[in-house]
Formats: sequence, C-alpha cells, structure tokens
Amino acid sequence: MRYFLFAALCFCGVWVSAQTRQQMNDTIPFEIVQGKLIFGASINGNPVKLILDTGGQNIIVADSAKKFETEFVRNHTVADVNDTRIETWIGKVKNFKVGSFWGWGVKEVVVVPNNPFFRELGVVGAVSGEMFREAVLTIDRRARHFVISYPYRPSGIKRDAGLAVDFGTIYHPVVPVKFGEQELNVLFDSGASGFLSLGDGDYQKIKGETRIEAEGYGLLFVGAAGIEGALVDSIYKVNVPLVTLPGDKVLENVGVLVGGHSTTIAGQQILDMGRLMLDFPRRLFYFFPYEDGATDVREITQTWNVKILPMVEDGKGIFRVVATVGETGVENRERVWSVEGVDLSTVALSEDSVVHILEGKDSAVMTVGDDRREVEIRKI
Repeated sequence: MRYFLFAALCFCGVWVSAQTRQQMNDTIPFEIVQGKLIFGASINGNPVKLILDTGGQNIIVADSAKKFETEFVRNHTVADVNDTRIETWIGKVKNFKVGSFWGWGVKEVVVVPNNPFFRELGVVGAVSGEMFREAVLTIDRRARHFVISYPYRPSGIKRDAGLAVDFGTIYHPVVPVKFGEQELNVLFDSGASGFLSLGDGDYQKIKGETRIEAEGYGLLFVGAAGIEGALVDSIYKVNVPLVTLPGDKVLENVGVLVGGHSTTIAGQQILDMGRLMLDFPRRLFYFFPYEDGATDVREITQTWNVKILPMVEDGKGIFRVVATVGETGVENRERVWSVEGVDLSTVALSEDSVVHILEGKDSAVMTVGDDRREVEIRKI
C-alpha cells in the first residue's frame, strides 16, 4: 500500500534525544505477511501492529485514529501509487512507542480511509524511516527483526563503509544501483512486495541490456482506492543479466517486472540478499551481503503468470484475476472460483490464501470465468 504526500509533516518529542547520549540498541521482531514486514508497537498505551515501510509515510487508518483520540490538525490530500487522490487529514497521535526506549510524545501522521487490506493484515497503519530519523535502523530479513540504534551505529561499523545519500525530507532511501553498466536510482522500499520492479523511464534507459521474457496487461500495484482506482497498463517480465547492489553484491539473471509506475523499486524480498542499515542522522546507507560472490536469482525472481486478488462486490468477497503475463488463456477481471481444487469461497478473503495454496509449486490449475473452465497457470 503506497501513499505519497503533497505536504511535509512536522514532528516533535522523541523520547530519548534529550535524556541520554549513552549508546542503546533494541531488537524488534517482525513477521512477514503478504509481503509486508509487520511489527508490534504501542500508541497512547494501546498495543498495535504496524507495517515497516521505508518507501512510504507515517499513516493510521480512520477507525484507529478515532480509537486513539487522534487530534485533528488540518485537511490534507494524498495520492497512492496509481495517482488516485484522496481527501483526508493530518492528525496528532500521542505516546508512540516501539521497543524499550524509542518513541515520540507527539507525532503527526496522515489519517487514511479504512482499508480492508490493512484490516486483513491486522495492522492500524504504517511507519516510514522518518519515524526513526534520529536513529540508525538496521533491517535483517533473514533474522526477522530490525534494530534501532541510538545515537550511533552499532560498534564496528565504519563510516567509510557507507554510501552517502540524501534521504530527503521524507527519509526515503534512494541509492544508485548498477544494471549492467547503467546506473539507476533505486528506492529500497521495505513496504513493497517482490524483488525488483523497473520504472517505465528507467526501463527505456537499459532496454538494450535486457531480454523480454513475457508481455501482459493488468496492474502491478493496488493503492488507496483499491482495484477500481488501480492503473491498468502493459506489463513486461524481463531478464536483466547483471545487477550490482551497494556493498558490491552481484546478482545474475534477475527477473524484473516493468509497467505502470515511474519509480524503480527494490522490494523487501531483495533483503534476502543482505542486511540493510540506514544511518539517518549522518545520511549514510549500508548494505551487508549475506554471501560473498555472485548469486544467480533466476529462480527466486520468478513470478506467476497471473495475479489474483480478493475484493468485495455487492457485499460478497470474491477473487479475480487482475493481471496476466504471457500466454494464460485468462482475461483480466475474470472471477477465480478455485485453485488446485480448493474452493476459494471457503478460504479467508486474503491474497495470502492464494499464496498459501500455490506455495512450493511451479504450476497449478484454477477454475475461472463464468463458464468455470479449468486453466493451467505457471511461474515464469
């Protein structure tokens, strides 16, 4: 879920900044659900779950804003990844805390409409790197935790091992990544699912160094407005022979999706390649590969040739195809009745339900369309 804001937000009251300069480190566990890193925190004394979203903004859904007595500040407009505008408001939440020492007495957040996707995940909102702007944030996907360090980096991490970066006023980690010999600016976005997706403009820059493996049509992202507001566009699955990440981690045979957005994004799955450290006060970016040498990622960057998402129509939960890539025998927006013999009316209305059915498979059979025909789908 992506929200891009049209105004800078003001924040105040980090709890530890005026109290101590003693080094503190706190490890916060997270779980990965539907491609989102979800962790526990508290707001005004209430335990909550939030998405860690380094490419987004600090947001809370309307129901939770009311429950936590969020103070109205001003009206506001947000736009999601599909450039769909939503009228909403800025509010102040009190006593935000995560872990043993990190938190803010008062924090301005964007209050967004209630969203079934957030409800499905059991979260009340999301926090960005801005929430940790006076600390050092280290995300270790393999260990399923992140570490908050204050006021300095953990011991043994040298300044010159980092990459100088301008996080901007919204604290987004955008850094150069080499695609072949071409350097592109890439947003490391822990709130985005998947491995790598190329912005349309960036794809044109490296098109000659890639090979198209499949073409399709549909949507790659669902924003605040849901399916109906989503941008439907051409989609390409391409192979990039060589990608070099910061920390000199070399990836070979990288499967990348292209279509419908302007920013090139490294999703949270790329964090399987190494630990990400963001030193916000000193504006340094670190990436520590788990393994030395080149890694062939052809298999782990495969994607299904159809995308299936849940939605509610006429008060009833159903599943539909929202994108196809390559030859599928399926049309966009066709209803999906079953996958691998599992009746989708009997499972939770969640993308994760389909992911669970397909786990460990390279191909599957689904029943689709008004005629309820059987179609084979596969990874490409």
